[in-house]
Amino acid sequence: MSAIALPLTILSSAIFLGFFILYNKNILNGSGKPNIVTWSLFSLITLINSITYLSFTHDTLKGALAFTDCFTCLIITSLIIFKNHHFRLILLEKIIIILSILSLVIWYLLHSAVYANLLLQPAYILAFVPTLRNVWKNPAGESALVWLMWAFSFILTLIVVYIRWDNNPADFINPLIALILHTSVGLLALRKNNIGENSGFTTSLRTYP
Repeated sequence: MSAIALPLTILSSAIFLGFFILYNKNILNGSGKPNIVTWSLFSLITLINSITYLSFTHDTLKGALAFTDCFTCLIITSLIIFKNHHFRLILLEKIIIILSILSLVIWYLLHSAVYANLLLQPAYILAFVPTLRNVWKNPAGESALVWLMWAFSFILTLIVVYIRWDNNPADFINPLIALILHTSVGLLALRKNNIGENSGFTTSLRTYP
């Protein structure tokens, strides 16, 4: 059974990356105007998350999707910074930054990547609040297909985690939270089919990448 872990890992990362490019094609081709705060926060969160997750799991296959997520966020953030977009922080974003920094402090003081990663999860959840709020108000603003395919990539990752599990429950926390959040956005976006909205790949300025 462990033999399928590598193919599943490659597939999950490929799905995530492929639909990431599709979702953000307007940013990649230079026509979009993304919010630098949103992307910078997710770059910070996914960077800390991927490093701490790998540090306590010691398993590159389990952490592959986390690093793929981090890589894509860093790419978009770099493009935005290169275009010199200006920004200011709102209260929610300040809280997210504080939680992210606290997770690093915990990691340094307690020498525990597990505690640092677990403390980071509230920041990860809070970072989704603007996306969930926007898709609730305007389901047509998000692509259900993209979000549900991202959710599917986390299902594949959870299977890999299960196959390679070493009896540490913390291994499942971040992939499970990510699955729930991505699925929630996807299901909320599906409501556009019931209210007569057209389907597009438009995004708000403060949504998740």
